[in-house]
Amino acid sequence: MRTRTPRTTTVAALTCAALLTAAATACGPAAGGAAPTAPASTARDPLAGREPAAVLRAAYEETERAASKTAVISRRMGAREITAKLSFEGDSCWGEVKVGGAGTGEILVDDSKVSLRGDDGFLRDQFGSGPAKSPDTADGWIDVKPGDPAVAHLVALCRDGSPARAFPADRTALRRGPDARLNGRPVAVLVSKGPGGTDITDHVALEGTPYLLGHAETGPEGGSVEYRDLTGPAA
Repeated sequence: MRTRTPRTTTVAALTCAALLTAAATACGPAAGGAAPTAPASTARDPLAGREPAAVLRAAYEETERAASKTAVISRRMGAREITAKLSFEGDSCWGEVKVGGAGTGEILVDDSKVSLRGDDGFLRDQFGSGPAKSPDTADGWIDVKPGDPAVAHLVALCRDGSPARAFPADRTALRRGPDARLNGRPVAVLVSKGPGGTDITDHVALEGTPYLLGHAETGPEGGSVEYRDLTGPAA
């Protein structure tokens, strides 16, 4: 509350006393009184009345249609704990990948090849005990065919980070839980069960385009994806 001068306080008090029976609510609270309570939000729920399955399917499709997007990924792949920040545009995926206990590298994946470079630990993780392939460019990029088993997990990382995957038809117990916030944005929280009882949680934006902003699941190879910097739709 802003500090008032003694004169202002006196005038306000007299005014309140004079009008007490007619319009007491027109004056501010007395010193030491409770602060006014902010009115409850009356924002319209853009997803009200819609079936959770329809909401989620539309969110996957909206995010896939975005012209570009960034996915922040954390997941387990066998013995690997992988985190990545990947950008998607068209059929290409690129960005930084960190393999826990190994190293850090960069990847670029499209339909024709997988290009990668990184520190020694990252390259050893890709190529195992065999010799790493010699760089194909002066700045250290190595080109590998997408079907090469050595980079299968990198191809899978891009595939799993893209919402192009079909909406899983084998989900059960899909329902909308209490709304929340993700990275400061209000989101609808949709929870479901996947194969084998896997717990799945999806977050759908409640403001602006109803994008899929987050996906997380439990299980032996569980993990999470957060979508950021979405622009679109693609032309």
